This record gives sequence, C-alpha cells and structure tokens, in this order.
Amino acid sequence: MATAEFLAHDTPVSMVIGQTLSVNLRVKNTGTVAWQATGAHAMHIGYKWLNARDEPQLDVEDRRTALPRALAPDQSATFGAILVAPQTPGSYFLLWDVIGTANAWFGAGLRVPISVTATPRDTTGWRAESNVNPAQVARALDGDSQSCWDSGAPQSPGQWFRLNLSAPRMLDGIQILSPGKGFPAGYVLRVSADGNSWIEIARVVADHAHDVFAVFAPQLVQYVQIDLLTASPNAWMIAAILVHAATAWKATASHNPSRAACALDNRADTAWSSDASQTSGMWFQLDLGRVETISGLQLDAQSDAHPANFRVTTWNARASRWQIAYERAHNHDAVDADFAATQTQFINIQITARANRPWSITRARVLREMESWLGATIS
Repeated sequence: MATAEFLAHDTPVSMVIGQTLSVNLRVKNTGTVAWQATGAHAMHIGYKWLNARDEPQLDVEDRRTALPRALAPDQSATFGAILVAPQTPGSYFLLWDVIGTANAWFGAGLRVPISVTATPRDTTGWRAESNVNPAQVARALDGDSQSCWDSGAPQSPGQWFRLNLSAPRMLDGIQILSPGKGFPAGYVLRVSADGNSWIEIARVVADHAHDVFAVFAPQLVQYVQIDLLTASPNAWMIAAILVHAATAWKATASHNPSRAACALDNRADTAWSSDASQTSGMWFQLDLGRVETISGLQLDAQSDAHPANFRVTTWNARASRWQIAYERAHNHDAVDADFAATQTQFINIQITARANRPWSITRARVLREMESWLGATIS
C-alpha cells in the first residue's frame, strides 16, 4: 500500500498570478512499498489547485518534482518542490500530493489555503515553519478568525514558530496574536535579516498570559522566530502575526558620535558610550526619519552607566524650538520616561549635571502611535 505524510512545509499564504517559486517540503513514506526516485516506477511530488467550490482549477501549469532519493517505508526526505500559481486571482486550496506510476495520486495529501492576487500585496510570499504541528502552520497566516495554528501538544521549552517575510524589510514592531487562549507561557522573540545572525527583541521567562507585542528600533528583518522557554499544560496557539513597517533611525552624539548607531542595533552586547564622565551639556540625539506621535522613551545602559541627571526634549517644527518632555535627577536606573503625546522627528537627551561615571546606551525604544500593521486581514 502506498501512503504519504507531509511532515513540514513552508508554502506561502499569498502568491501573484503565474508566480513560480520553490517550496520546502518534508515528506515521509508511511506505506509498505519503497518509493523509487528514478526509472519507470519513479514517484514525484505534485499539486492541485482547488477553487472555492473545491473543483480543480484548470489554468495552472502542472509541475512535478522528482524525489531526491529513494525512500523506504518510514523514511523521510526534505527537499524543494516547484510551485506555479494559477493565472486567475482568487482564494484557493493547494493540495500537495505524491504521484505514483500511471499518474496515480495517493489522495491524502497536504491541503493549504492560498490567496492568489493580480499584483503583489504586503503578505505576498510570507511563509511559516514550526517544529511542532508543522503541517498546519498556514493557519496562523490565513486571515480566518475561525482557524488558528496550535502546537497539538502541551507547551515545552524548545518549541518554536518561524515567519519568513520572503525578503528583508525595515520593521519596528511585531504582534503574535492568540485566539484569547493558548498564549506562550514564556518565550524569547528573535529577528534576523538573513536567517543566520539573530537579534533578541523580547524575552518573558514565565507567567505570560496575553498576546505577544514587541516594539524596537527599526531593524532590517526577514525572519521572525519565537522560541518557548517555559512548560505549560496548555497547547500553544497562534491566530495571526502582524508586523509594522518602519523608517530607519539615525543617531548622533556630542561624544563618541561614530559609535552612536550602536544604540540603535537592538543588541545588548553592543553600546554607545560617552567614554568620559557625564558633564552638563553632554547629549545624545535620535532622528526618527519622519514625524511621529510619541509618548515615551526607554533607554537601556551598561552596568552603572545610566544618565544620572538628564532632560528629554523634542523638536517642535511648528514653533521652531526644542520643548521639554521629561526631566529627572539622581537617576540610577534604566530610563523609562512617559510624557504627554507630541509630534516630532527629533529627540534629544541631555545631561544636566556632572556625574563621576560615563554614560552609555545599549538599546533605545520610543513609545509612539503605530498604525497600519501588515498581515493577513482577520475575517
């Protein structure tokens, strides 16, 4: 008997008409007969596009991918398979399957919802992967409020879920939404521009009971990965993932300006430092790249290098002057300044009194209005 199981895939949730791409599949031979990779009895990976009436879509190119090697029963293989989108826009189900001799389809393949559009949109090419229940990852990106991805098992450290945006883009915010339950109990959230070098954006060790929401200095991101740190008897659920497009920031400083950008790279192991004791008039300035409505500023620092006495001002372009947003003296902690909402592009932090220690910034975050999140529309 010939049967197959699709263990994992990264099929995109949105494509453009006629688009051709490669999808990573992990397929297992669950039958009792070996699959041949070559010769008259070779097996192939194929697909069918089904329309809203569950009927085969006819304006598609039939591409089939050969197995990378023969697979004995219970063996699996990971490889790339070619996929071509239909020529007609619409909402489809893609059915991956194994094709045997005489063009016989196995008939119990992998079913994935895909939106095909005439022109690219924000989520075109987005893909998801996970090391738990990987066959259902598309449910986290399908925009359907009645469905979600879940781990299919209690939460445990080491479980992960990854989003691939198909290309690097400048981001400053990420939301991972659960359907009112199934929140990650403890997690670390990381981003990467290339899939190799990762930056930690947020970490919650335990007792997390709400949606994941993280904001950070604008960062070039293609991959978003959340890893669980804590066990929970509940399954982990994801109903949607949203990202926020950003404009790159710039930074300068009165001291050591060549290192100012290190305060904006979201890395805890790099920092800007004044390399001198704090003195009145020493300053650090952020350029947000565009006018934003802001209401707070957070600055992390190296040990014992927080600003001791400081003032936060914002540039009022209409009045052509700096205005005070926040002041503090005798500070020994990370800066967490809340102030009245104001529109500005520039934020200046200035030391107001001497302190016998240097000033450093490892990470800078600005609290601001964040609208127009990108992701599949929940319906």
